[in-house]
Amino acid sequence: MKNPKLVVGHLMNDQLFVKSVKTSKHLDWVRQLAPEELVEFLAELFKLVTQISGGKKDAETLSVFLSEWHETALLNSESEVLEDILEAERELAAGGGKAWSEIKKEIGL
Repeated sequence: MKNPKLVVGHLMNDQLFVKSVKTSKHLDWVRQLAPEELVEFLAELFKLVTQISGGKKDAETLSVFLSEWHETALLNSESEVLEDILEAERELAAGGGKAWSEIKKEIGL
């Protein structure tokens, strides 16, 4: 398989600049993010990198950040899991489900 590529763009002075960028194979999971998630991921990543370079955050924070987004991407690749999540959200919106306090009581917390 060829190296994955990411198409990025930005708008400057009413002109759109688009470029295809090769990504590392170990970041292949990024392609599983939905477009809105990718925008959020990149915005948060740039913010975090800026904080790290300013000494306000450390490499461990970056590692946790990437791990959490990797998990999101993995969930996106599992259509059955996504369907279960959507079904649960619909059930909750319709007034179904149990209150957290009730669940804690049931399990002895």
